[in-house]
Amino acid sequence: MRSVAQQYIDLGIVVIPLKKGGSGKECHINNWQETKFKADDFSSENNIGWNIGLSEKKDLDLDSNNAIYFGPKFLKPTKTLGIKSPAGLIANAHYFYNANGTVDYLKREYPDRKTIAELREKGNTVVAPSIAESKLFDKQKCERIWTDERDFVDNPDLVKQFNKICVASVLQTVIESNNMPFVKLTACLKRYCTDWSEDEIYNFIEIVCDSIKHKDGGNLFKWNDVKAKIKTVLKNWDSSKTHQSGYESFAKEVGLTSEYARDMFTWIGEVPKQGNKDDRKTIISFVERSMTEKQFHEKIERTYLASPIICDVGLYVVAGKPKGGKSRVLKHLAYLVQNKGLGTWLGYTVMNGDVLLLALEDNEDSMNLDIKGMGYQHKIKPTTYVGQCPSLDRGLEESIKIWTEEVPNPKLVIIDTFQNIKPLGEQKTKNANAYEVDYYYLSKLHSLAKELKLCIIYVHHLSQADKTHSWDKIMGSTGHQGCTDAMYMLERPEESNKATLKGIGRNIAEFKIDLEWNANPKQPFTFQYAGDTFQVATEKHKREIFMAMKQLAEDGEESVKPADVYKVLNFVSNKEKATCYKNMQRMKGKQELLAGDKYGEYKLPLPVAKYDDNGNILDLKNY
Repeated sequence: MRSVAQQYIDLGIVVIPLKKGGSGKECHINNWQETKFKADDFSSENNIGWNIGLSEKKDLDLDSNNAIYFGPKFLKPTKTLGIKSPAGLIANAHYFYNANGTVDYLKREYPDRKTIAELREKGNTVVAPSIAESKLFDKQKCERIWTDERDFVDNPDLVKQFNKICVASVLQTVIESNNMPFVKLTACLKRYCTDWSEDEIYNFIEIVCDSIKHKDGGNLFKWNDVKAKIKTVLKNWDSSKTHQSGYESFAKEVGLTSEYARDMFTWIGEVPKQGNKDDRKTIISFVERSMTEKQFHEKIERTYLASPIICDVGLYVVAGKPKGGKSRVLKHLAYLVQNKGLGTWLGYTVMNGDVLLLALEDNEDSMNLDIKGMGYQHKIKPTTYVGQCPSLDRGLEESIKIWTEEVPNPKLVIIDTFQNIKPLGEQKTKNANAYEVDYYYLSKLHSLAKELKLCIIYVHHLSQADKTHSWDKIMGSTGHQGCTDAMYMLERPEESNKATLKGIGRNIAEFKIDLEWNANPKQPFTFQYAGDTFQVATEKHKREIFMAMKQLAEDGEESVKPADVYKVLNFVSNKEKATCYKNMQRMKGKQELLAGDKYGEYKLPLPVAKYDDNGNILDLKNY
């Protein structure tokens, strides 16, 4: 690896030593983004990555098979990296060009949020002769090989080519059986892509048309038939008084949402705004836009950052009184997520990944003291920023996006506190009430979390005013309740080492946990799980669930749905069923139950003979 690394260095490439273990893509060296490594920094235990930013290159990363198909159809030939599966299949997934400074990062997604392709001028790319996981081949360990070793070239039209690839990839998945989508597509290209010549329109549609195949591999469409219909549209365009086939008509034809179709055509053209949304009448068909049967029955496997109380994607608020311990509880979470296998958080298993900690009420000294007090000074630190940072609408969103490009596995962003990123005196919110202001800025964070597939947690304070409903104690408007996916509240009496953390929200198990801060003067800022206030009831339910699942397993049903458990336990009320379902989710998060053979099913971790009637585990010898 040292000799290969030196060859890359001689070409002016900044290389990065990556760990072969795990995904094969991670670098555990601090500040690798700014470091120019030498060949001596590499060993046989390393993969080789390229620092795209410092190498002044652009990496067009094709993340889907559709995009890989269209890559050579639209892209200018250049240095190209392939991914070779264990079965010998090769996907030309990376095209490298000289950086031109036009765009730092672009990412396009299919309607189901899976990535089509990325265009990056920063970050890390695994290169030959490394072996690392690849999403293209179900995260198998795949060899990186050079499929075109020519020199890097300039490509001033790269963004346009990239967007054509992405639009074509979507079209390949949604156009079926008849020629009408091509008619409406032609009208949209003519309307929105005003810089395209008719030859360019013909060429683009022909490439898409030829890409759509029968199951037997033959072409689904005859190009001459499609071409004739395109010709008719273009011939009659100038004489037509109205052009009805816009993105909404196209979306309806192929089964896309109008919002997605509009966004898609903005990738390759310009879709005119339709005036002020508040000033115009909008009439839609709710029947036509109703969820499809497929959408209703689509299997969704929910994943958690801390199972099952924090989902891995969404916006969450942790509220509490000043100096109550909120920040330290979240610092613990940050280090546990950043360091695989470090421990559980409040008794719950956590997902591993990169963390951005915006400690905006700390300074370097206070941060150092906290981390030493927690005993984490020798662990891998998250990306930690103290002091002031850009506000929302003033660079924060873009700065977070850049961070996701610079780390290999972005998972969690902690913002401490919301008040520090909320702009003051903004003209756009001048005449808005408190709820509207909070909702405006929180919705930006929420959208960012969904776009980047991040868990974003922000810290907020409690109001001093007396409130009847406990969640109304969160300072400010009810916008915090309306815009977040879940809320967490830390309640700690003054001068007490005990506290209660409770949580409520969509898609999480409601909980209430007692905490106790460590009395050990050597680790003053650590806390321990002191018990769940629902513990008695939960243990009773757990025993009932174990008993029911043991009975079902003895009858030959080892993988069961919650409804099967309800039936055995004679649960008929919605409250009983909901409590049972939440407890089964919670038990799965703690590995007391496992995912079943099918989606939505559960099973016992051990053979049924290993449990007594109360669900207690018997002799574990030989297991």
